[in-house]
Amino acid sequence: MNNDEKKRLVLYLVDDDRGTRVELGRILERRTAFNVIPLATPSEALDRVEDLPPDIALLDLRLPEMDGLTLLSKLREKKDAENLMAIIMTGYGEAGTARKARESGAVDFIEKPLDLPYLLVVLRQMGREAELRQNLRAAAGLFAGVLDMIPDGIVMTDGDGNVLFANRLGRELMKAGYNEAGKEHRVNNRVYALESNASGNRVLMHWLDLTASLERERLRAYREMARHLAHEVRNPLTPMRLWLQELESISPDDPGYAESVGQAVAVLAGQVDRLTTLLERFRILGNEKEIRLEPVDVRALMGEVGDALEPLAAGRKVRVLLPGEGSWAVMGEETGLYQCLFNALRNSIEAAPEGGAEVVMEVEEDGGTTEIRIIDDAGGLPPEVAADPFTPYLTTKEGGTGLGLLVSRDLAGKMGGDLRLENRPGEGVTVKLTLPSAKPPI
Repeated sequence: MNNDEKKRLVLYLVDDDRGTRVELGRILERRTAFNVIPLATPSEALDRVEDLPPDIALLDLRLPEMDGLTLLSKLREKKDAENLMAIIMTGYGEAGTARKARESGAVDFIEKPLDLPYLLVVLRQMGREAELRQNLRAAAGLFAGVLDMIPDGIVMTDGDGNVLFANRLGRELMKAGYNEAGKEHRVNNRVYALESNASGNRVLMHWLDLTASLERERLRAYREMARHLAHEVRNPLTPMRLWLQELESISPDDPGYAESVGQAVAVLAGQVDRLTTLLERFRILGNEKEIRLEPVDVRALMGEVGDALEPLAAGRKVRVLLPGEGSWAVMGEETGLYQCLFNALRNSIEAAPEGGAEVVMEVEEDGGTTEIRIIDDAGGLPPEVAADPFTPYLTTKEGGTGLGLLVSRDLAGKMGGDLRLENRPGEGVTVKLTLPSAKPPI
């Protein structure tokens, strides 16, 4: 069969009368665009249907082996001939035959001798409908092929659960029993979430493939975690470097040298411990392990942060004022709270103008919560930062990452608290860290 034959609609002409078969076949080849296949017996038609399924059939009612209506039924059982349209011909005007032919699915019933003009009109109409059906089947096949290629599973059912349409993956997932909507299903190293929507008596089940998006989210989280780690590692390194530079600038003969060395050693040892704790936290972060909350002495921790940043404050002529006498404790994690205070105090010191400034640290307990405030007089935030100071990588400092506040807010949230910024344009910034109060640790 050549390409031209494949493109043309196929018409079976089945008639055991040779004269009718030859002459009618010749006329139809000349007067229509069909690929006309003259056949003498039903067995010839059934043998040929596997190779060249018909779109239209012109069948004699009385044939050897079986009648035309039975042949029509058997042809329609074959693949690619389910929608076969047929005209039944007969030379016998039997009562009820026309009705029976139409009940069997025949489009028309005509008597011999044939009315050729009428037959040609009917065949042209059937040809147009067959072409339309052919195009619809091709479009449906293309659509089904596209749906089979997408990574999602799709199944549509009626109100009784009968499948009206399904792509390959949808059939597999439904058959395997992954039918619980709103739940993630892990199948062959892929993750699917089933969404089910109903309209009228039809239900559409959509297994959405989340694998790629989850992988992208995981990589994004890893990158974000790496940036957070890089930022937070710099915090302990800052006072360590400052104190080493401080020692380097003091002569061993200076009367205060021994005291400075002792203070530097204490700060350096403390920062090494905090660096170790920090790295351990990031090591277990992937396990989503919750941080352990316990009472933390706020006054003592403020003193440690102040000591660690003393060289930075002295170099920028910033006076850090700790709260007066008092004892406060919050429920938190010491390392996390230290990071929050360290980030906020360092930001205030680094924002101070040349010539000196003042940073005040306050604590106030009220109704089961404790608010820690770090107040500077550095002029406040510029409008583009004040609009959302927790935006990642948005910073006014040269070489800054813009992650300090974001990390601090995240840590405060994990400790059951909150961290907010109050911008005072032209005056300064107040950092407010609120945490649940606790009894002071013994």
